[in-house]
Amino acid sequence: MREAAEIEERIERLETLYDDLDPPGSPLEEERETVVLHAIEELEWVLGERERAPRVGDPK
Repeated sequence: MREAAEIEERIERLETLYDDLDPPGSPLEEERETVVLHAIEELEWVLGERERAPRVGDPK
């Protein structure tokens, strides 16, 4: 499993790519922008799940 810092770095790179595609200049760029946004949302979800996951030694 990747470390949270690696995931956050990936999100930052995707956000930069998203910014570069905004506003989209063609239907293909619009589709790419949508895919990038979805990837960002997925990674943010993963980070949220990691934060909520119980850790070894946590009280039950």
